[in-house]
Amino acid sequence: MRPALVGVVCALAGCATSLGSAGMIGPRGATSTKLLRPAAVGRSCRSSILGVPLEEGGPGLEEALGQILALDPEGDVVTDAEVVSERLVTGIYNRHCVVVRGDLGRAISRLALPMVGEHHH
Repeated sequence: MRPALVGVVCALAGCATSLGSAGMIGPRGATSTKLLRPAAVGRSCRSSILGVPLEEGGPGLEEALGQILALDPEGDVVTDAEVVSERLVTGIYNRHCVVVRGDLGRAISRLALPMVGEHHH
């Protein structure tokens, strides 16, 4: 390999780190879900050039989740969610993203009905 190419390859660094997973992200009390969109992805990214941010703030979990929830007006819960942090660092152009992958669904509350023989007259 040419020395200049080796230098460019070494200057570029990217990584992805899992920040964890969750069985369900959504409203309290939801016991069941209706699947609306499997394998949905939401991404919140911020970039900088020579250390100067192109947007204010950092990437956020709420923004990434909001992208998934916006895919269907009925959607209010993400199940089997995985959160990942992705970084690309070149020294000139840098990018940091928070990515959420999961299944978009609608929370369904459980309704308990009395069984036959439990009715009182």
